Amino acid sequence: MKNSKFDAEKVFDEFPAEEQEEVRELWQESKSAGAVEPEVPDDEVEQALSNVHEQIGADTGMSNSWRWLAAAAVILLMFGAGILFIPRTVTAPHGELTTATLPDGSTVELNSGSELQYGWLFDITNRSVSLDGEAYFAVQESEEPFVVSAQGTKVEVTGTEFNVQSWSANPDVETTVSVAEGSVAFYPNGKQNQAVYLMPGETSRWTQAMEQPSDPKPIALDKISGWREGKLIFDQQTLAVIFQELERRFDTRITLEASDMAGETLTTYYNNPKDVASILKDICRVKGLRFAPTANGYRVYK
Repeated sequence: MKNSKFDAEKVFDEFPAEEQEEVRELWQESKSAGAVEPEVPDDEVEQALSNVHEQIGADTGMSNSWRWLAAAAVILLMFGAGILFIPRTVTAPHGELTTATLPDGSTVELNSGSELQYGWLFDITNRSVSLDGEAYFAVQESEEPFVVSAQGTKVEVTGTEFNVQSWSANPDVETTVSVAEGSVAFYPNGKQNQAVYLMPGETSRWTQAMEQPSDPKPIALDKISGWREGKLIFDQQTLAVIFQELERRFDTRITLEASDMAGETLTTYYNNPKDVASILKDICRVKGLRFAPTANGYRVYK
């Protein structure tokens, strides 16, 4: 793997302020030890990270200083591999669902077409991830907050189960958070004082046009995670958003040629959708549209 240019200050900023000076000193000492920068295989980096995570999990009585110094030691190894600033990425291809277990033991289920990214120092210096798409999180309890960044918002928890839907392709750049267990704080980036706190069975949404997320409102638990069981649930969604979801779910292309209908909303539910054609037939009948197959999908028109 090709080495990346190492910017130590960016790494130092990952550590708590009270630990940064000690980590800087360790870094300076390591540089004076020798000028050789070894190429370290990726599997050795993975193993080193795994060892640190296991040690942190086993030594519950350790000091915070040990935790951060262990992270600094791993940084030196990762510098040699040149992968420190390359995020770790988990994706769910169109037409498929993907489940991933994070280094802290938390699990994430990704809906079709979704992408999750997190840093190599996850669970060492932070528990932060970024999401484009939809995911159901089951977060392990920890003193370190678990933070999801999604399209200009943050969802912050310590340990709970919740769903985040936030597609960058959504015309309204909308993020919706729904909670199954525990509680979460939901707020726009840099505006934690405007956080909305959600409890089990509650949901909230935010768009770029909103000053803060909407007040919590009740939601049926099956709507929170219905997609995990293959269900399709649209609650006053626009045709543009619905067609995007159908494209991801069925790995096909849907072209809406009646552009003036893109903002039309629809509420519908499919417990066990078999194919996209039958769903398009229902939608077109309700909205007075027609559809026809194309070489790579379908076109919808008046």
